[in-house]
Amino acid sequence: MQRKILIVEDEERLRNLIRDYLVNEKYEVDLAGNGEEGLLMALDKEYDLILLDVMMPFMDGFEMLKNLRKKKDTRVYFLTAKTMDEDLVNAYKIGADDFIAKPFSPKVLVLKINALFSRIDEETGKSKNKSYGIININELSQRVFIEGKEVSLSKKEFELLTLFVCHEDIVLSRDTIIERVWGYDYEGDLRTIDTSIKRLREKIGDANTYIETVRGYGYRFKVKTND
Repeated sequence: MQRKILIVEDEERLRNLIRDYLVNEKYEVDLAGNGEEGLLMALDKEYDLILLDVMMPFMDGFEMLKNLRKKKDTRVYFLTAKTMDEDLVNAYKIGADDFIAKPFSPKVLVLKINALFSRIDEETGKSKNKSYGIININELSQRVFIEGKEVSLSKKEFELLTLFVCHEDIVLSRDTIIERVWGYDYEGDLRTIDTSIKRLREKIGDANTYIETVRGYGYRFKVKTND
């Protein structure tokens, strides 16, 4: 997914220079020439990062950020020559995420932004990547791996598996499974559950033993461990 960045800077040459560097890195970039314009754009659209100058006509960066923080927590980097301690303290107090002193190298700025998003992607991937015995599930990409080998699951099969792993060692009735995966308005019969779980077991290979049948009630997910 392409990251979106808003540059709010009254100096046209610098604004366009930063844009060119970021576009070259495949970022989607919007431009604003003052705080009022930037605030309207920031409230109207969703950005991954805002590069915000401090000294601007009509509305300065501090005022823009104060107004933005009333409604959004978009990540904001200040770009400014105001580097006195009181300026830094003020910037962070009103919600700035970082402070980049002018003059700066556009190349270094881009590297800093790339590093930011790389850390975010890595942290997000780790938080959404879960292992259960020999099963590894990435919730973001909806991909499933068994002992490192990817298996192809349908949407319902993936929803079934994630329902099970989120309720490890808990017996789930067929009615509960229908409600969570197919919805309350499902009009089929209970045999659909058994058929779907049978297909899921076939696809996950050696991990099929994790899904236990509880006779007369439903199913339970329990990771087998070697004693």
